[in-house]
Amino acid sequence: MAYSALPDRRMPYDNDGTVVGWGTTLNGLIAYFSGSELIELNDYDMVNPVNLTTYGVTSAIWWFFPERREVTAYAGSPQQSATPWGSATFVNIQGSDDTTNGLDGTWETASVTAWTYANHYSWRSDIKAVSFTGGKRAVRGVWSIGSGGQFVILLHLYGQKVAGQTPDDIIYIDHDTTPGVEYQAPEDFGNRPIGTTVTRQFRVKNTSATKTANTIDIQCNDADFVISTDNSTWVVTINIGSLAAGAESSTMYVRNTTPSPGGALGPRFGRIITTVASYT
Repeated sequence: MAYSALPDRRMPYDNDGTVVGWGTTLNGLIAYFSGSELIELNDYDMVNPVNLTTYGVTSAIWWFFPERREVTAYAGSPQQSATPWGSATFVNIQGSDDTTNGLDGTWETASVTAWTYANHYSWRSDIKAVSFTGGKRAVRGVWSIGSGGQFVILLHLYGQKVAGQTPDDIIYIDHDTTPGVEYQAPEDFGNRPIGTTVTRQFRVKNTSATKTANTIDIQCNDADFVISTDNSTWVVTINIGSLAAGAESSTMYVRNTTPSPGGALGPRFGRIITTVASYT
């Protein structure tokens, strides 16, 4: 069946340096999410993050980004069972370019459509547009909470860094449809039947104007996806050495295979994670 296209790049806030905490918009932050809790909050299943069940009722979640970002969309879902966790009603999404603690500074309320109950089957159609007047250093989602503790089990943010915010960086180049151009949205392998394989090409580029990116590791984190430098030998991790300032890598390949007949189908979120040992 047809399904909605992704509107923008989904933020990997669980491993990109973003600090995420929760609390109330009246009293501020109560606690920060651990690494494993962030992974759970930013995935696509219906499993509860541990933190919220531990600490109880909350009414806001903050994202403190390592640089200014354009936030263009979001998707989220509260706990779908009314018992024993209570309920949550979406209020708004706010952003600030000058806050230091999540409460001070100037906050802009985004133009945004209220959330619906995103799940495995409808989360693409439940992605809602977010409109701010510019980039933000921090964003917070605000809810009105009913009785109980756990209320949110899925939160995705979509968007990208404001241009020029990270001068020394590795970006992904679309080598299939628009060679030489950075991906503006996730690579979409489509809604496909069981037992099928699709291969796409990509490159990475060192955006630094003056520095070499040293010891670049590229890792694929999903069992349904593998990567290759020659479209023949498929692995999970590639080391491509170093890239000079402004240089692109050779062509690489990413392959997705859906399960064989009898296997479970569902949404997959394969992520290629690139790390750089140093810039010199």
